[in-house]
Order: sequence, then C-alpha cells, then structure tokens
Amino acid sequence: MEENIIVDIAKAEEEGARRRAEGTERARLLLADAEERSSEILKKAETDRAILRANGIRKAESASDAAYEHTLALAAKDAKEYADGLLGHTETYVAEIVGRILK
Repeated sequence: MEENIIVDIAKAEEEGARRRAEGTERARLLLADAEERSSEILKKAETDRAILRANGIRKAESASDAAYEHTLALAAKDAKEYADGLLGHTETYVAEIVGRILK
C-alpha cells in the first residue's frame, strides 16, 4: 500500500513537472507573439503618425497660402481703389496748378 502511494506521488510529481514545463513553454510562446505584435503595432503607429504629421503640415501650408493670397488680393484691391480715387481728382488739381502757372 505504501508502495502504491509512493508510486502515485511520483506520478503526480512527474505530471506536475510536465504541466509546468508545458505552461512555461506556452507562456514563452505567448510572450514572444505579444512582443512581435507590439513591435508591429509600434511600427504602424509611427508610420501613421508620420503620415498624419505630413498631412497636417501640408494642410497648414495650404491654408496659410490661401490666407496669404486672399490678404494680398484684398490689399491689391484696396490699393487700386485708393489710386483710382486719387487719379479721379488729379485732373482737377493738375488743371488748377497749370492754370496758376500760366497766369
């Protein structure tokens, strides 16, 4: 009877050692897979970040260029209106000055 108990204990210890080894191997494989996936996710995130950054810069440059062109067009329009206004009164002033000179 004691011999059977000793044999059963030995078998249980062997089974426990086998299960521990299998569990350790499975954990190692899961960890390796997780590390590989995290590396892939990190690479994709870095790529996505670079794309988003480039797109953001491109959009900002485009908006800045559009705002500059709009401001420039408004300034040109205002300058033309101002110059046209001055030219509209120039003939009167020129005629008056020429008239004074010729008197």
